[in-house]
Amino acid sequence: MAATALALPTVAVPSTALAAAPLSAAQAPAQPTPDPTPRPTDQPPEKPTKVWSKIQAATHISLPRTNTAVSQDPRVEFYDGAQSLPKPRNLKFVIDASGLKGIAAVKLTNKLCTAEGAVITCGFDTYLRTPDKSFSLTALEGTAPGASGTVRYTLTGDRVTDSTLTSRVTVGAPELEVAQLPRKEGLKPGQDIGFPVVLRNTGDLRTEQIALTVAGDAGVQLAGQYSNCRYRLGHYGEYDSEATCYFTRAVRPGETVALASPLPGSLAAEALHTWAKYSAEAVPAEQDRSVGGDAGRGPELGLVPATGRGADFAREHVVRYVARNTADISALGDTLKPGKKGATRELTFGLRNGGPALVARPSWKPALYVEVTLPKGVVATAHVQPDAAPDDRSGGDCFTYENDKREPFQAGHRRYLCSDSGWQEPGDDQYFHFEVRYEEDVEDVRGTVQVRPADTDRSEGTDRPEDTDSESSDPVPSNNKAAIGVAKGSDDPTPRPMAAAGAGILPWIAAGAAALLGVGAVVFATFRRRSE
Repeated sequence: MAATALALPTVAVPSTALAAAPLSAAQAPAQPTPDPTPRPTDQPPEKPTKVWSKIQAATHISLPRTNTAVSQDPRVEFYDGAQSLPKPRNLKFVIDASGLKGIAAVKLTNKLCTAEGAVITCGFDTYLRTPDKSFSLTALEGTAPGASGTVRYTLTGDRVTDSTLTSRVTVGAPELEVAQLPRKEGLKPGQDIGFPVVLRNTGDLRTEQIALTVAGDAGVQLAGQYSNCRYRLGHYGEYDSEATCYFTRAVRPGETVALASPLPGSLAAEALHTWAKYSAEAVPAEQDRSVGGDAGRGPELGLVPATGRGADFAREHVVRYVARNTADISALGDTLKPGKKGATRELTFGLRNGGPALVARPSWKPALYVEVTLPKGVVATAHVQPDAAPDDRSGGDCFTYENDKREPFQAGHRRYLCSDSGWQEPGDDQYFHFEVRYEEDVEDVRGTVQVRPADTDRSEGTDRPEDTDSESSDPVPSNNKAAIGVAKGSDDPTPRPMAAAGAGILPWIAAGAAALLGVGAVVFATFRRRSE
């Protein structure tokens, strides 16, 4: 056994109500409630002589005062340093909630565990997995905000190191919401912008520490200016840039504060329709502030009173910026060889962003659609791709599109609507691949490929000019349409990424999909080349 991490599934287990009563006086600890122990920071030895264990659980649990059960999901990690040590046995995982007498009710929520009063004991299966979501906690009615106690976790067994962890449980919590920042239009690429965030404590306890996060996307850049902020810049994960700023100020329930200075940023040269998400979270005083990017090199950013400021408070907001920029979107067509009735061909079509702006929408929703009308006598039989897409942002679903209504992809039609990945950088191409069949002898016919912005998609029943408005930002709308032709002498001249994956891959995938999924099954996917 090299290393085994016992991560618990996130799917909730139906409550079995094996123990749901408030804790009795007999279950109270003999000594005063101990201070919570910090999360273990020790690392396993390089070459352990027996399996090393570590309990993973929340060190600070907040319970709402609304008679709401909060599921708890502790887990245990095991490590043997690739020493092929004997597997642990006789494992015993004990969850002692007796430190919550008069504060919260404990309820067993997994049949693999047993309860004796406020003490829960869980075993492990053959694969050393702890039961998922083993218990829940509910604040007792009438418990005052700020009342707190502890839950203690202990792991013991043979051939394994013992491990303990204590969590602090508090009734009530600070809750932070942020005000909506105004949308700004008519900006210049590269122009400085700022985030004058206003936040309010809508909870019932004051804050110990606040973590404010601003995540910029699609051309928003953040300056690494403040020493109490951690910055991550450049392409990573879902965002282009992110800043998390920590404040130790205690904000009382109902109090409103704002950044002493707007968090500075700017628009990138490729910015067009862009945005940033921002939110604030109350975190424990002991929260680690040394992770999540690089610290800024300037002074600390502070908070100041902001009575009467801000509107439309919510847990998270998105602020939008519109730059005076353009993106030349063009359609990519294809030419197929003539053929007799029943012949099949590989068809590649798509779109290209000639820049200079990036075209994107929040949450990877489609920013552009490609509407394809196949030549007369030609129908699609499958929508496929090579084995591996080079970009995990790729979307690219294709839908049957008849009478301006889209339906799940069905073979045998001529008109389809394909969505882009929701993110098209300058120089990006996105291709879609169909297998098509000739329903009659085909020699010289034409079809079309047309690109249009997602904000004019009537099939979704609404326009969204606030998200893209790409149509008005395209300086050359004449190249938004291209031809799909069947012509004599054609040798499929259009370069297609599918060719690089190996000859005959499309029929092989289509046949394999039919064999695995049943006759008529369709493989949905796309291939997108990102510019370097």
